[in-house]
Amino acid sequence: MDSQKKLIGAALTFVVLLGVALYVVKERGDSNEVTEDSVPELPTLDRDSITALVITTPVEEGEPVPVRLERDGDQWRVAGPVQADADQSAVNTALDKLMDLEITGVAAQNASSHEQLEVSDDKGIRVQVVAGEETVMTILVGAFRSRNTMVRLAGEDTVLSVSGSIKYAFNKELKDWRNRRVLDEEPSDVVAIRFQSENGDYSFQRSEEEAWLQLEPEGAEDYAPIERFGPTKVQSIVSSVARLRAVNFGAEGMSATDAGFEPPSGTVTLTVQETPEAPEVEEGEEPAAAPAPGPPRTIVLHVGAAHGDERELYLRRVGDDTIYVVSQYLADRLRPSGEDLQAPEPGSEPATPMMPPGLNLGGLGGPGGPGGPGGPGGGIPPELMQKIQQQLQQQQAAGS
Repeated sequence: MDSQKKLIGAALTFVVLLGVALYVVKERGDSNEVTEDSVPELPTLDRDSITALVITTPVEEGEPVPVRLERDGDQWRVAGPVQADADQSAVNTALDKLMDLEITGVAAQNASSHEQLEVSDDKGIRVQVVAGEETVMTILVGAFRSRNTMVRLAGEDTVLSVSGSIKYAFNKELKDWRNRRVLDEEPSDVVAIRFQSENGDYSFQRSEEEAWLQLEPEGAEDYAPIERFGPTKVQSIVSSVARLRAVNFGAEGMSATDAGFEPPSGTVTLTVQETPEAPEVEEGEEPAAAPAPGPPRTIVLHVGAAHGDERELYLRRVGDDTIYVVSQYLADRLRPSGEDLQAPEPGSEPATPMMPPGLNLGGLGGPGGPGGPGGPGGGIPPELMQKIQQQLQQQQAAGS
C-alpha cells in the first residue's frame, strides 16, 4: 500500500514539473522549432556606399554618448562628440565585421531574453550604419556565446546568432576611435635631437657613420660632455619618439596653460631628413645615382603637467592643437638626465641578458644557433649583443 502511494506521488510530481516546464517554454517563446522563413534577414550592405557609423556603447552611470564616424574621401574622421582624426585601422575593422555578418541561427524570439543575451536597449552596443542621408541598418551587438555573437535588429524581438566574435570591434571608448599617433617618422630619418628640461640641456647629431655624437647645445649657458656617453641610449629614445603614440587625450577645450605647457616641463626638438628610396635597377643596367636627401624638417614636442592623479602627462606637438596624454615612463624618457644617457660602467654589464619570451634572434642566439647554447661560436658576438639590447629597449618603449 505504501509503495503504491509512493508511485502515485511520484507520478503527480512528474506531471507538475512537466506542466511548469511547458509553461516556461510557452512564456519565453524561444522554441527551437524555427523555420528558414522565420529567420530575419540582415540588410545587404555596400561598403563603398557607407558614409557614417554611429556607435553607442552602454555606460554604468549617466547617458551614453554616441560616437559618430564619418567618411572623408578615402579617410575616416571622428565627427562627434569631438572633431578629430580617426584610427583608420579601428574603423576598417568595424567595417570588415559588418560586411562579414553571417547568420548561424536564432538564439531567442522573445524580448524577455534580450537582457540575458546583452542585446537589450540598455545593454547592447548600438551600431547605426548610414549611407548618405539614409540609415540602412541599426543593430544591437551583445554577448559572445558558443563561438557566436548575439545580434538584434533594432525594433525586433528576434535575437540572431552570427558567426565569430565581433563585439570587440565596436566595444571601444572614444579615445580608441581616435588616432593616437603623435609622430610616425622613420627613426633612421632623425638626424638630430635636443632635450631640454630641468634635468639638463643635451644636443645630439647623427654622424655619417650612423653614430650619435654629443654637441654643445645652441645658446646653452652650461655645457659639459656626458661622461661615458652611450650613443645607443640616444638611439633607443629616438626609436621611441619617432613612432610616438599617446594613451589618451586632454579634455575638449583644455587650454595650454591648464595642460602645463606655459612653460613646458620638457622640450624635444627633432630634425628629420628623409632619404628617398633608390629606384629599382633592371638586370644589366647601371645603378642610378643615390637620391639626394630631402630638405630637413623640424618637429618640436612639449611635455606638460601631470594628467590628474594618473601616472601620465600631457604632451603636444607644436603647430597641432591636439593635446595628448602619454605615460609617465615615456614622458621621463623625453626629459633625460645625463645619467640616463650614460653607458654602463665597465664590468657592470650583465654576463647574459634576460631574453623575454617571443624575442626573435633570427636563429643566431637561440639554442642550437651560432653563438647559442649547443651551437658553434661559444657566445653571442658583441655586435649582435648590441642589436639585441636595442631591440629590447625598443620593445620596452613600445609596450609603454
